[in-house]
Amino acid sequence: MKIQIDGVNTQNKGAELMLVSVLEEIEKRMPEAEIFINPDSKLNLDLLPNYSLKIKKRPGIEIGRLINSVFYKLNLKQPLNYFKENYSSKKIDVILDASGFKYSDQWNRTNEWLDSKEQYYVRAKKNKTKIFFLTQAFGPFKTKEGKRSVEILGNYCDIIFAREEKSYEHLINSNIDPEKVKISCDFTFKVSGIIPSKYEHLKNGIAIIPNKKMITHGSNNSNNYLNLFMRLIDSFKDKNEKVFLLNHEGKGDNLICELINSKLEEQLEIVSNCAAKEIKGIIGNSKITVSSRFHGVASSLIQGVPCLATSWNHKYEMLFKLFDQKDCIIHSNEDFHISLQKLNNIYENYNLRRIDIENKKPELVAKINNMWDIIFVNLSK
Repeated sequence: MKIQIDGVNTQNKGAELMLVSVLEEIEKRMPEAEIFINPDSKLNLDLLPNYSLKIKKRPGIEIGRLINSVFYKLNLKQPLNYFKENYSSKKIDVILDASGFKYSDQWNRTNEWLDSKEQYYVRAKKNKTKIFFLTQAFGPFKTKEGKRSVEILGNYCDIIFAREEKSYEHLINSNIDPEKVKISCDFTFKVSGIIPSKYEHLKNGIAIIPNKKMITHGSNNSNNYLNLFMRLIDSFKDKNEKVFLLNHEGKGDNLICELINSKLEEQLEIVSNCAAKEIKGIIGNSKITVSSRFHGVASSLIQGVPCLATSWNHKYEMLFKLFDQKDCIIHSNEDFHISLQKLNNIYENYNLRRIDIENKKPELVAKINNMWDIIFVNLSK
């Protein structure tokens, strides 16, 4: 069995965690499989744990970044699909897309992007390759481009797993065949974290996890966003808490960490350049997290760590709903006392919140196992 994994990378730790989760499941269920990773950004295989699987980067993708860059600088269109992201060989039996969130009006996709995706899936189906979208967020689909993107999914994908109810509704309301659409939850919940020895001193600390998309994709003024985090940090320090900044992606998020530090009298430790399982371990070792990264929230809640989050998409609200957590979304453009009240509510009900969150894990892991059961049953057909 030759399996291609799309939509992952090791730059964003959420994307890396999804890749790790997929590889762990394949190793357990189909250890003889040959894996081709088709990243959508930087991929460093050295960051991944050791597996017994045969794992390779998809041929053409590495040199393709250089070739595509040269064509782009020359203002020319690169004609060879082999060197682009949207390619799979005739020998690939199945494509597992683990993108997380790529199909929505929020991305303003160009016709060229949509054409490339459609041609990719047309070729894959001609090669009798099966296409499964692992649980991720979808929608809304109100624009012309958004409607076309979901139409492409409906035409060529074998099964699509929505991460939560709202994404499921967006898909169903777009007239996709209901038999193709199923609902599960974030499949990274099953991955166990690792705590690096050099960060054991952060145990029971407060993890602050920023996100550049809060400025680029949200409705936030950058100053308001930074001020929100600075005031929350001051509030934690007033409670004598140990606070640190956690870079969950790359240069963009690290820049925000540095900007926050530049405005503080006493700079915070910035945790960066960790593998995904290490990031999850550090989060699970924390007392409370304040996260603008989706998988920062997911890794927090599944490990029983209470969390507050800023949001730029419905997936955050739906994630808290999954754990029966209320009043956990904070906004940089609202009165800070509202955010502070939500923070104080966590402290006042800390132990009960931890118990409530932890009690949800068995149910969610069962949903993930069911998703994989469905996929591997279909693979054997």
